[in-house]
Amino acid sequence: MKWAFVILTLPGALAAAVAPLTCDATADPVQLRSEGLTERVGEIVLTCSALSGDTVTGSLTLFLSAPVTNKIIGANSVDVVMTAETDVGTVPIGGSPLLTSRNALTFGGFSFQLPVSRVTHLRIINIRVANNPSANRRPVTALLSTSGASSIGIRNNPVTVGVTDRGLLAGSSSARIVCLGSPLPEELTFSGLIGKGTRFASLRVTEGFPAAFERRLAGANTGVRVMVRYTGFPAGARLFVPRVIAGSNSLEQTSAGDLGLPASGGRYAPASGGSLLLALAGPTDAVGAGGSPVYTPLPAGSGPVYFDEMSEVALQGGAGIAVYEVMDSNAFTLESAQIPTFIGLPPLQGETPVVASATLSFAPLSTLADASSTAPVPRFADVIPELDCSLLGDCRATYFPKLLVDAPALVFTAPAATPGFYSKHIRVLNDSGGLMNWRATISYRNGTGWLRAFPDVGVNNASITLSAHPEQLAVGRYEAVFTVDAGPVAGTRAFTVSLEVTAAPAGPPAQPPQPTVLLPVVWQTGNAANTGVLPLTPGSLATLKGTRLGGRNVRVTFNDVPAIVLFSSEGQINLVVPPELALLSSAHMVINADGNISAGQTVPLALAAPAIFTAGILNQDGFPNAPNNPELVGRILQVFATGLPLDRIGVITAKIHDREITTPAYAGAAPGLAGVQQVNFTIPDDLPAMASEVLVCGAPLSSPAERTCSPPVQVNLTR
Repeated sequence: MKWAFVILTLPGALAAAVAPLTCDATADPVQLRSEGLTERVGEIVLTCSALSGDTVTGSLTLFLSAPVTNKIIGANSVDVVMTAETDVGTVPIGGSPLLTSRNALTFGGFSFQLPVSRVTHLRIINIRVANNPSANRRPVTALLSTSGASSIGIRNNPVTVGVTDRGLLAGSSSARIVCLGSPLPEELTFSGLIGKGTRFASLRVTEGFPAAFERRLAGANTGVRVMVRYTGFPAGARLFVPRVIAGSNSLEQTSAGDLGLPASGGRYAPASGGSLLLALAGPTDAVGAGGSPVYTPLPAGSGPVYFDEMSEVALQGGAGIAVYEVMDSNAFTLESAQIPTFIGLPPLQGETPVVASATLSFAPLSTLADASSTAPVPRFADVIPELDCSLLGDCRATYFPKLLVDAPALVFTAPAATPGFYSKHIRVLNDSGGLMNWRATISYRNGTGWLRAFPDVGVNNASITLSAHPEQLAVGRYEAVFTVDAGPVAGTRAFTVSLEVTAAPAGPPAQPPQPTVLLPVVWQTGNAANTGVLPLTPGSLATLKGTRLGGRNVRVTFNDVPAIVLFSSEGQINLVVPPELALLSSAHMVINADGNISAGQTVPLALAAPAIFTAGILNQDGFPNAPNNPELVGRILQVFATGLPLDRIGVITAKIHDREITTPAYAGAAPGLAGVQQVNFTIPDDLPAMASEVLVCGAPLSSPAERTCSPPVQVNLTR
């Protein structure tokens, strides 16, 4: 820890004598922003008395435990002031002190007349210092030293002039922003954007302590500023932010409606005590310096003002900034404000969603921790704010998202050099409110590139297909970590994924060389309802994709057992996997297209690997369930799928929203549809009207808890 001292040094002869002027040093310690590089410390007071004499002369040096960062106003002097009480009033003494070292100030050659009472107060104000952002709760001290013709003694030396703490905390509904299509209204106002349903992301800023959000003080260039930095937005994106933001102690707080308050542009009335008000400043430079606020509050006692105006954030290369300056605040109240950003963006056609980001900090930003004649005051280090929900007591509030990941055992087993892939389906759910932006990542413990997740970004609920690709791996065990990160508020979940690559099965006996013939080739096998679902399920529909699969006589066998071929073409075969293969874990598949026989390949089998058909959810009346055709709660829902177990070896269940349907009204073969299963169940009548999800599951009769479920499909409910 560094110490700041104010030292009073006496000449040797005077130090040995009794000092005619005796002073007690005190200070008014204040809370200082640990992010601040020009923090104004508390006033230092010397209460002095003398037994005799009229004139006091000398010099005073202060040594601070942090670098002095005042404005240099000429000849290495800075804008610190010292005053003395005399019979003619309080007068400045000593002029502007010199910066004699990085941490030291000297008032040289001061002189003043003592009052008749021979008691005076010396006051030193406007000292600014740079803090260490990583050293919260650190005291800043000053040691005083005097010299000169008068003998002056100082007691209670050094003094504490401030204690550092985080000044800016944050809580957000989204620090990452998944860029999806979002319409803009013709009238680009706050109320117009809310009414149009334009997507938004809200950031919340909160004082770490009262008075951390400070209006412009004398000698400063600006009030405290808060800067939002945007990066990663795609071409065509447009961002809009409020021109003025009313804080938590205003008549009506600015809010887009996602952090526990109703949507409002804000309503503010100037008052003598002050209430938090932020105004856009611009144009500023890249670190948030320069420019002027777009709004100045009216005098105290003026009528209330409603805010509805918006400003567009200039984006260049997908990046931009919005800088707000504190125009009003209350130094005795802990204040916060919400900063909503509205995003206008055409739909991204056939593209993976882009993940942009918004980050908060104080402004202007700087790395200069020394006195300067040109650098702005105040200025701040670039520090990521800590979360504010503990201070505000709403960490468990329902308007914050909460990540829930429903994942099966992520264990794969596959033979080496086998084309295709093996997949698991993972549900990502927002188990609370707000918007939950998430990202899925993979880190490898050994091997690389053998695991893929799709999609790897999203908003709120989704199903991720996690697929393993063993074809480039040698025999052995491989591990990776699959992580879903929904940010510091919603949470992060990590799962270990293992892949056991086994020796490839022996192929058919070698044959003598034959004339070159173009044979059928299969490059993908999968569930007919969702080809990303593998393994195949006996008794269910499967789809094979490849080349040279068509012909007048197409035959597919599994372990020499023929399958029922329902459709064949040059590139695709649809078939029913022979039910005789039940309870096997793999089978040897061969295609015979007009006498041209493919190379045999091993395909994985499972008791259950279900998927629901597109438009495979029907209402009780037989019409497809859709956003414009929801089903009433309490009525029957019909789900058509394939990949569920045969009735003699497995059980079939379903799930809608968060409700398990363990005994469906019907679960088995769909009448008249080869290889298709039908699951009918009653929608629980206590569910609300909403868009949610349905999935169907299969499990062995002997182990009903070891179920395998389909990827979820949207269902629409009404009341």
